[in-house]
Amino acid sequence: MLKAFPRTKFIAHADTFWANVSSDYAYDTAYPSGLIKPGGISDKWLSDYPHLWADMSANSCNNFLNRDPDFTTGFLTRHQNKLMFGCDCPCSDGRGGGNTNPSPRLHGKCIARETLAAVQKMSKPEVFHKIRWENGTKLLGLKARA
Repeated sequence: MLKAFPRTKFIAHADTFWANVSSDYAYDTAYPSGLIKPGGISDKWLSDYPHLWADMSANSCNNFLNRDPDFTTGFLTRHQNKLMFGCDCPCSDGRGGGNTNPSPRLHGKCIARETLAAVQKMSKPEVFHKIRWENGTKLLGLKARA
């Protein structure tokens, strides 16, 4: 699809995209653990296709962020102009209320808050600002505010 439609903007999201950042993903679990092996297809596609962007919401990206902080820091820097944060957090109050995620790492927590905190911790302030705000407004053609 990326090759067939080079003028279409695609936004990657969800389990398989974030799991495939690692080149050794075996398609055996939605949320793999352990260190990331460089050379994964998601990392390559973001580099190779200027019309591919990535949404960092949901459990799958949060899982990716927390697997291998050293790799993740480089990934965030490398793709800083193509990553954006959109939220599909199930909590009702911004503090985890109503979140019944079975993962012990996320149960009862606001996934959006946890994900943004991880991105902020692993990136420079200007990279965090791009991911948190600028890239999404740019992609959607919205007027960005300071």
